[in-house]
Parts: sequence; structure tokens; C-alpha cells
Amino acid sequence: MADLESLIRLRRHTVEEKQKILAEIFRQVEIVDRRKKELLERLEKERKALDENFDIETRAYYGRFEGVIRGNIAKLDKELKKLETRVQLAQEEVRAAFADMKRVEIVHKRRQAEEAQAIKDKESQELDEIGIEGFRRNQE
Repeated sequence: MADLESLIRLRRHTVEEKQKILAEIFRQVEIVDRRKKELLERLEKERKALDENFDIETRAYYGRFEGVIRGNIAKLDKELKKLETRVQLAQEEVRAAFADMKRVEIVHKRRQAEEAQAIKDKESQELDEIGIEGFRRNQE
């Protein structure tokens, strides 16, 4: 029977690489979320400042400012949706790679158990033969 240790190591390495990719995508999601949160906080801060200032010119600039910020937030939302899709795909790849690794590990363990049982059976048979031979010699 072929030794599956190297195949198991390969599958484990594949799982680890896919997990690294998934972790990187999660970091990207975190960065985009942080940017979005910063923009929303900035918008809120400027809105509070505007409420304290009754200058017409400031209010006109705020309208354009808010439009730009809302546009940036919309872009970040689109980017988040793309990243969510990538996260789902990466998670599925990790699951599939992990399942492949587990299948190989299970086959390997079964083979090891079968080999161990075969060795036990052979030893038991040899000991039985020795015992029978000893009994026969005693009978003679």
C-alpha cells in the first residue's frame, strides 16, 4: 500500500494556502469597512459643524461635500459586495480543500489500522503455531 503521508502534507499545505488567501480577503473587507466608517464619521462631524454655522456659503459647500462623500460611500459599498462574493468563494475553496485533506487522512488511518491488524493476525497465527508445535512435542 502506498504511503499517504506526503499526500496529506500536500493537502494540508493547500488548505493553509487557501486559508491565507481567505484571511487576506477578510483584511481587505476590514480596511474597506474602516474607510466607510471614517467617511460616515467625517460626514456626521461636518453635519454637526454645519448645524452650528448658519452661513449660506458654507451650506452650499456642504451640499457638494456630502454628495462626494455619499458617492465614495457608494463605491465602498460596491467594493464590499465584490469582496463578500470573493469571501464566499474562498470559504468554499477552503471547505473543499479541507474535505479533500480529511478524506486522504481517513483512508490513511484505515490503511494503518488494516496493516496493524494484519501484523497482529500474523503474530497471533505464529504464536498459535509455536504453541501447537510445543504441545505436540510434549505429547511425543
